[in-house]
Amino acid sequence: MHLGKSMKKVLIIYKFLPQYRFEFFQQLKIELSKEEIDLTLVYGKLKNADSLKNDEVDIDWAIFIPSKVFRLGKTELLWQPCLAHTKDKDLIIVEQANKLLINYYFSFIRHFKPFKFAFWGHGRNLQDDPASIRNKFKYKLLGYCDWWFAYTKGVKAMLQSYKFPVDKITVVQNAIDTKSLTRFYDEVSEDEIKELKSQWKITGDNIGIYCGGMYMEKRLDFIIKACHIIKKSVPDFHMVFIGSGINANYVMDAEKNFDFIHYVGPKFGKERVKYFKLASVQLMPGAVGLGILDSFALQTPIITTDLPIHGPEIEYLENGINGIITQNDLTEYTQTVTEILLKKKYLNLIEECVRSAAVYTVENMVTNFKNGIIKCLN
Repeated sequence: MHLGKSMKKVLIIYKFLPQYRFEFFQQLKIELSKEEIDLTLVYGKLKNADSLKNDEVDIDWAIFIPSKVFRLGKTELLWQPCLAHTKDKDLIIVEQANKLLINYYFSFIRHFKPFKFAFWGHGRNLQDDPASIRNKFKYKLLGYCDWWFAYTKGVKAMLQSYKFPVDKITVVQNAIDTKSLTRFYDEVSEDEIKELKSQWKITGDNIGIYCGGMYMEKRLDFIIKACHIIKKSVPDFHMVFIGSGINANYVMDAEKNFDFIHYVGPKFGKERVKYFKLASVQLMPGAVGLGILDSFALQTPIITTDLPIHGPEIEYLENGINGIITQNDLTEYTQTVTEILLKKKYLNLIEECVRSAAVYTVENMVTNFKNGIIKCLN
């Protein structure tokens, strides 16, 4: 489908570029060009505690513009000075976030300029009380755009409940590059696994993994308590932590005192995948987001708890089929993990993880996003 002889121009403004978005933007640029749509991406860099995750990247064709940070009490506000790149655009897409000042500018100016304006995101802050002042403010602004790119079907349902027109919502099915992960997983040899085990002095097969940002909502203290309890019933249990962040010290301190806890820091690409192939289960009792796709692609079933702070991607988890959700209780959680390891129940979940990995792909996300852009422009 082409939009005519003249090239349509789309701008996406992103506050920073995390590793997991790299392949999405690369593929979207290519696929849109086939439809005679030119994509420009403007991005900034993190300056707060989130920058400790060490997962930012650059894209050679994108435009990096440093953000200006302002503080209003405890609230951080960001201004991305990129108006010079907006003048000839047919569609401007931004992340939906209260702290992004440029969003308010576009929400107002769209009434007087010949471009369309779209939000992309969750619809609300999932780590906050749904009835919080910040979320109530977000709800008020949900309709201040021409189109919505919703992460999941659940986000679409929420937008509909606030009367946003259903025919102006695209469900993008938020994803990461699971195809590369699957390829890396298949490439990891048994010798590499043996070498990893030797390096970390692991002799058994009952190994858990945590991979992600290390901050409060991830409940690292809960995981470490759980590990001690699991170890009592599963003598060869070891736990590997991958990632970094403001609460990484919890894991570093535990590693110093207990030889079955291992902190390997941030890992990317095939190097990260090796640790997943080493492990049997992924322990993530705190907030689950795109990490669920690591679990699927790398055949390491996730075990989480029933919490209100999960990302919308928790919708992808089918309890007892491609992962496990327990009650938010330390005893139940540890009993479940222990039983899954000792009875090797994780083997029953792996086949469905592989099936799910083929559904939730960055290729499908790119197709959904592209089709939404075409529909919005038309």
